[in-house]
Amino acid sequence: MKKFILLNVLILTTSFCFAAEYRTVLLISIDALHPDAVSKVNSPNIMSLADNGAYSPLATSTNPPKTLIAHTAMLTGLKPSENGKTDNVWQTGEPTVSKSTLLSTAKNKGYQTFLIYSKQKLGYLKNSATDTEIFAKDEAVEKTAEVLDTSKKQFIFLHISGLDTEGPISGWMSAEYIDEFRFIDEQLGALFKKAMESPSVLIIVTSDHAGHDKIHGSDHPEDLKRPLAVYSSLKKINDIPESALKIDGLKKYIESEF
Repeated sequence: MKKFILLNVLILTTSFCFAAEYRTVLLISIDALHPDAVSKVNSPNIMSLADNGAYSPLATSTNPPKTLIAHTAMLTGLKPSENGKTDNVWQTGEPTVSKSTLLSTAKNKGYQTFLIYSKQKLGYLKNSATDTEIFAKDEAVEKTAEVLDTSKKQFIFLHISGLDTEGPISGWMSAEYIDEFRFIDEQLGALFKKAMESPSVLIIVTSDHAGHDKIHGSDHPEDLKRPLAVYSSLKKINDIPESALKIDGLKKYIESEF
């Protein structure tokens, strides 16, 4: 009888452990970030997350590695041929994504959902599961900090621009590119600090693609590269499964975490 009671207690305890959920989920995509730029010197705030979580410089993009194509694959968990987005253009008023996205998953789990982006074309990613949509070309991080409320269940997708402009002008990994990335990391440091006020937080930091010289969007191996950092306040994440390193595999991985 005692063994039976202990077994039931163990089952209930285990169930409660698996049922634990995050109050705050942040998925952050830094447009055009090359993993070679990510370091303790250039991005101490991102690396602090990585040191307390998991990090890989080996994540990959879609082919072609272009902003809207890659982000659609990221949020739908489907290859471009499967999700239907095979071009890199979208205008306001045109049809938006028809497939279920990570925001759909979050909405079904009772989260407030936010789509915050700094390139107009990412408005394509809005669907019926999007509670709040914010287009902020130069203030996406600040707008995210304004709406972040750690007393509520929130799922926030944040897209940050800047490197996608500096790369083609000054070159990927140029001094100007690195300076822009350091500025982005500094901004994120303040956002991370506020997010850590949440009783439970999951933060994913990644990118859509990289580039080489002053070129991106090609089939050059450098253009396909992405970094991926994952932090959880509920558990130590020691490594990232290989399937999650593919941009269309990230959705399933995040869903398994929250």
